[in-house]
Amino acid sequence: MEQPQPTGWAQAWRDDVNTQQRRFAIRRFGKAIVDPAKWKASWDEGGGTSGILSLLSSASVTEVKAFCTVIRASNRRGRKSSYREKAVDELVMALLPQHYPSTTLRTRDKRPLQKFYGRMLQGCSSSFVERVLEAQDESNPLFQQLDLEKLLFAHDEMLKRRLANYLMHDGPKLCDREIDISLREFVSREPPFQGTQPNMSSSMQFGLELLQASINSAATAKRWPRHISQLDVLLSIYRRLTRKSRSADKTPLIQLGFRLIELKLDLRLSPNALVLWEGLVTLWKKSPRQYEDLVSQGVRLGLRGTASILPIVATRWKEDTDQYQQLLVECLRQGLGGSAKNISDGYMKTVDGIQRGKEPRAEKLNPELRWSLLRLYCQHVPEKGIDIETSSDFSRLANQDWSFELIEQLGKERAMLFLNRLYDVNPNFDFLRAPDNHTSIYSMCSEPRHNFNVELLLVAYRRDDADSQQRARIELDELRKKATTSREQEDRGIFAKASAHYAMAIGDLELYAETLLWQHRFIRDPLTASTIFGYDAILTQEGVSLLSGMTLSPTECATLSTARPRLAVANQILESLYEAKKTAQKEPSYRPSSWTALSSLLSDVNRQRVSRAKEIKLQSKETEIDIFNALWEGHVSLVNSIGSDFLTHALDPICDLLDDFSGPSHITASETLLNYTAEWKKKAERNSDQDQIAALMELVTWRVISQLARSKTPMLACDLIRRAIIENPEASSWHRQFLSIGYLKNLPAETAETMLLSFAAAIGEKLEEQSYVRVGDEAPAKGAPPQSMIKVSTVKYLAQLLNDAEFISPASAVEVLIELFKSARHIDIRLATLGSLLGTLNTVLADNGEQWRSNPMVEKILSTLDHVVHIAGNINERQPVKGKDWAEAKEKATVPAPSDSSDIPPLFQVILKITEGSQFPHLKKLQRELFARLVVPTLHQSQEQHRRWFALFLAKHRPALDADILPHIPITPKIWEHLLQSQAHLVPTAIMRDYNQYLLLCLQLPAEIKDLIKALQKDATLRTDPSVEHWVSIFNLSPNISSWLGGIHKLFELLLAPIEKASSDTDLMDAIVSQASALLDDYENCLVNWSSIMKDIAPARAWKNARIDSNDDGKITWEHWRKTALELTQRLITVVEKKKASSNAVMPSTFPLRLWRLPYPNPRAKRHDGDFRDLAKVLDEHLSSFLESEEGDMLFWTTLVEETHSTFASIYTDIAIRLCIARHVGDLGLDPTQKPIPAVQLIKVAITLKTIETVSGKSQLRKPKSDKDLTPEKAELGELVEQVRAVVESWDQVEQAPFRHMVMQWKRQHNNIWRDICSWASANDEDDVPYS
Repeated sequence: MEQPQPTGWAQAWRDDVNTQQRRFAIRRFGKAIVDPAKWKASWDEGGGTSGILSLLSSASVTEVKAFCTVIRASNRRGRKSSYREKAVDELVMALLPQHYPSTTLRTRDKRPLQKFYGRMLQGCSSSFVERVLEAQDESNPLFQQLDLEKLLFAHDEMLKRRLANYLMHDGPKLCDREIDISLREFVSREPPFQGTQPNMSSSMQFGLELLQASINSAATAKRWPRHISQLDVLLSIYRRLTRKSRSADKTPLIQLGFRLIELKLDLRLSPNALVLWEGLVTLWKKSPRQYEDLVSQGVRLGLRGTASILPIVATRWKEDTDQYQQLLVECLRQGLGGSAKNISDGYMKTVDGIQRGKEPRAEKLNPELRWSLLRLYCQHVPEKGIDIETSSDFSRLANQDWSFELIEQLGKERAMLFLNRLYDVNPNFDFLRAPDNHTSIYSMCSEPRHNFNVELLLVAYRRDDADSQQRARIELDELRKKATTSREQEDRGIFAKASAHYAMAIGDLELYAETLLWQHRFIRDPLTASTIFGYDAILTQEGVSLLSGMTLSPTECATLSTARPRLAVANQILESLYEAKKTAQKEPSYRPSSWTALSSLLSDVNRQRVSRAKEIKLQSKETEIDIFNALWEGHVSLVNSIGSDFLTHALDPICDLLDDFSGPSHITASETLLNYTAEWKKKAERNSDQDQIAALMELVTWRVISQLARSKTPMLACDLIRRAIIENPEASSWHRQFLSIGYLKNLPAETAETMLLSFAAAIGEKLEEQSYVRVGDEAPAKGAPPQSMIKVSTVKYLAQLLNDAEFISPASAVEVLIELFKSARHIDIRLATLGSLLGTLNTVLADNGEQWRSNPMVEKILSTLDHVVHIAGNINERQPVKGKDWAEAKEKATVPAPSDSSDIPPLFQVILKITEGSQFPHLKKLQRELFARLVVPTLHQSQEQHRRWFALFLAKHRPALDADILPHIPITPKIWEHLLQSQAHLVPTAIMRDYNQYLLLCLQLPAEIKDLIKALQKDATLRTDPSVEHWVSIFNLSPNISSWLGGIHKLFELLLAPIEKASSDTDLMDAIVSQASALLDDYENCLVNWSSIMKDIAPARAWKNARIDSNDDGKITWEHWRKTALELTQRLITVVEKKKASSNAVMPSTFPLRLWRLPYPNPRAKRHDGDFRDLAKVLDEHLSSFLESEEGDMLFWTTLVEETHSTFASIYTDIAIRLCIARHVGDLGLDPTQKPIPAVQLIKVAITLKTIETVSGKSQLRKPKSDKDLTPEKAELGELVEQVRAVVESWDQVEQAPFRHMVMQWKRQHNNIWRDICSWASANDEDDVPYS
């Protein structure tokens, strides 16, 4: 039969030589064969099965592999075709004829490519695949290359049927690989379809069927693969169900899981078992009755995590005993409640689990339920339990520890019953553990005998039984006797300690006091003393409760009447303990470590007293203050006997007690503390401990008052705060806390105002009492009683507090500040109050706008400020020198101490800053008035004081010198400098003259003063004297010139400023001229200083420093400078010329002064060509005049050029103006009437060339290349450049050849500049430009 010819993809595969096209043909076939409707046509294009066999036999290995892969991918779920599967079956059998000999078609290909043919098994029919699986022929490549995961996509139904048939219906055995893969896939993912039950997929339902069969059928369970856990399969279903729906019923899954665990108990401790248990517990919490049986089943199985359910069950049992009793019993029987050998710990752990919550423990589990729970524990935790309610034989509970807390919480009667029966069966075993969280008498377990703590606890429970108490007292006496008769110190300590514990258990305070007093006999035994006075002996909870003196009875409330006598006895016991310590300190065997418990005892007793005092029931006519008094009386007694150690531990409890007091009671208690504090401070000849007591009393008083200030009624603390501050002036840190802004803001307005006014009045009274040490007086004796005085920092803080305060009106703040200011004696207080007054005045001026003059507070504050003049102007601000002090100093030939710094005194500094406006900007409204009212009088006062001081100083150190030779100098010349720096325009003529005289003195210091300074500095005894140091700082030899420079600069600035001044320009000019004249007298040593004067008057410096009026382009400023400079320079020229005429000394040149007299046009005004022409003419005249004078030496010509050029450059920075200057200065024929002078012409040419050079940078003189860049400004500049070029070219007509040579030389050296200048000329002119 003839084989059909391939077409389409098959033809391309066969005939195309391009491997890429051949692979593309196979991919086309693969896309077509996937479609059940198109596969047949594509198959036929390859010539059917026989044709494809032929193609495969001639194809490459890579192509065969690719073809087998597309066949495998063609058959999948949703795209199956039975005819295609049969065609693939036929193809596969033809490719493997050795395994399928019955096939009619056979491949001719002998290559070993069978491993690739195995890939096509997925494309075969399910029946063909099943035959391969059943045959399990290891030699068959189809079985060798078996990929079950791939087969699932096409033959899942067949594989699932085979698995179910094997596991549930005794079907044929499957290979292990098929079982493993099929089981995992079909119970977890495959097939991905929804099941018939809600929230169940097909795989989940199939998995449940298999699990149910494994439980019901032994054969299924036997055939189940060992390496796949049934519980893992169940948990996979459980988790998927939870993800699908949290509300889905999971009960069947949990039941199924428990059945699986019952069959394999090893699974009960697996993590999967824990997941099932947690899920069940969640369901049980929501529906306890529905799931109780399942929970019981889980408990019986002993699942992992079941121990955590016991506290929950116990909590529900507490709420519904009948409902949960059986479940609780089941938990206990299964060992969830702990070990039978340690019932106590398991019980307490369960109880603690019940206690979780916000409610107090007493409300969570009452003693009745505790007893019932303990009964259940004792019945069901041991293998053979007992009923502790009815049984009298507790032998099964013997020899195990029992928690003290367990016994304590059972209730008195049941605790006694339980203890007695345990005591009977534990004769040689200490069964009661010591308390866990505190030191107790019940910690004494095995000494002096077994279960001694049980005896003590029973004694404490039987305090109401007279017979039992009598027996306990007899036993106490026996213990005392044993302690007394024991030979070993250790034994004596044990019995003595046991005696004290017995007394505590009995609860009789007097018996305890008697026992402690009896113990004093053992003080000399070091081992015994360390035992009976150690922490575990006296610092027990029962002992502290007893010593609190306020033991609360369960049946009756404590009252003050019952507490007072007990407090007295308890205090006596504390005193006796400290007496014992004092006695022991005298012994050689004394060890401090044996007595350290006493301090802790005091702290615990005080805390316990306060805690119980809060629960005292007050009777009629009793108040809170009665409680405080009852405690405080004992405190006073204990402080007197014990000392500061007691008070140290009583501080916090006292504050804690008063924290809950009402306002009136708190005030009374605070006053009591203040009174006691005052009494302790008045005690004379105190020792160190008493000093400590006084300090602690102050501390507790401050804390109590501070508590009241922070309470809901802060106004009640006002009087207390005032009294505390006045009576205790040294506690300034507490004063700041009392008078904090937060506290004052909490006060009502009237209360705050009243408090501050009364406080200021009280401070004023105290400050009046406070005296100061006068000149020559000695300080008070060291042992003299302290003066009643107010801490400076407190008053200073109060003054600062009132600055812009929100809690008091400005008027009231002013009243307080005025009171403080008038009574203040300390400089820091004065500074603070002055600052606050000024701040208030600043606020008033700001708030009242232009109506501030009508506010009476303004004049009131100003009147107060007048008082500061005499203090700030004094020679010593901190300790002002009065009239009688001056007289006394003159009589004793002493010198009052001046201010201790060369800087401006602080109070004077504040006055100077008042009118500046930097700190108080609104005071500028009163600038002139304040300057005249405060600054000027203060300065005059300072000058007068200083003059008197100079007279006394010279009378002491150099009587031959008269103080009248000295100018009127304030306490420091820096005051003048400060005024000139910031407020020079306000300084009047008189002050300016005084300052000028001082500057002249610095320049020409008399020889007598120089000699005095040198003599004082040589004397080692006088060198460090404050008065000498002050004198030297005023007339220092080294920095006098430097200080003068600053002063002369300020005078120039003021003179050249066009503003209204208090000093006339004539006076200022006189001062400058006089100082310049003084410099010329010593010109050789003052060259630098003269140069400095020249710079100050220069136009550039004047223009830079002057105040410029922007509205008129500085016209006023410039005109004022011109007017002033003309007059000043003329006067200076006259002075120089007179000096030259009168002496042969070298004098400075007058040319700079002449130069500055030129008519310079205003650099900010509009440029007028005629103005600069006039400037050039006058320059020509000045140069001619100067060169014809004696100064006109040829050596100075270069200097003339530099001076003139630098002056022009410093004034005029605009290019156009500079070109205009160059044009007119360089015009040698500017004035035809004037005879040309070669020297003048040479200087003018040099000035012109330098000016051109300064404007030629960055080709600024070059003409733009394009017309669009030729702006009007640029065109105007071009005209000026043309005029300058014409001037330069005119120089070629000068007769002198050297002159023309100089110009030609310049053109060649500055060729680029000249080319730029000529760029504006025509083309013909440009040809004449020389090139280098």
